Amino acid sequence: MLFAAALAVGVAVGLIAGLTGVGGGVLMVPFLYVLYGRLGVPVTDATALAHATSLAVIVPTAIRGLVDYRGADLVKWRAAVPIALTGAVSAALTAHWATRLPGPVLRVGFGIFLLTVSIDLLLRTSARAADALDDESAKHLIAALLIGVLIGALSAALGVGGGIPATMAMYYLLRMPFKAIAPTSLAIITVTGLAGSVSYLFQPTGPLPFGWVVGHVDFGHGLPLALGAIAATPFGVKLNKGASAFTLRRIFGGLLLVLGLDLLIENLW
Repeated sequence: MLFAAALAVGVAVGLIAGLTGVGGGVLMVPFLYVLYGRLGVPVTDATALAHATSLAVIVPTAIRGLVDYRGADLVKWRAAVPIALTGAVSAALTAHWATRLPGPVLRVGFGIFLLTVSIDLLLRTSARAADALDDESAKHLIAALLIGVLIGALSAALGVGGGIPATMAMYYLLRMPFKAIAPTSLAIITVTGLAGSVSYLFQPTGPLPFGWVVGHVDFGHGLPLALGAIAATPFGVKLNKGASAFTLRRIFGGLLLVLGLDLLIENLW
């Protein structure tokens, strides 16, 4: 029963990752919170385990998505590389101190941010003119490097891979065409997710009621999540390729609205 539930969550994660470029940590982390609570894992260890395991699952999921986007020439590498480089360093450093951060406060602030962005995306009634222009994000090297620091920190602190802040930064700050955002985001979160999860591997956890755990990465419960995500990601990519930029903005705006409300409700009540 547990395996089937994790597999189902993984499928949802894969669809969202392929369609929007978000790694799916926003689904996996709450699921793992509930799972570890039922297994009697102390709250501090449960939080670190959930974040670390989510990041570990995001890596193969993002790689699978990139494989399916190959040949489409959509990944903007000149923006992705600097973001990924500083993001990886930031994620690794943040993961080292993540267990000492005020998690609920961070999640509430992030939830408010998601709601703000979702309202903007949903209220737009026409395609942004920049969506039809040539990509100029490569011109903003310094901005990309600084954005990577923020993305990496949020990735490790919240266990979300950094896909949501990455997509928003590329759209609002780097002015990247929306059709290029999902595949470029997958390239970024492959690196930030890997850096964060590797850092978590070297942080010991206390005694747990189950095995297959290295550091804070729970491979036993992460495996079915990864299997479902990897299997479903190609379908999300296919949906992305068939949708217009306007439709993708609406889908992503709706996703952010639900996730933002969920974060606020979970951490304020």
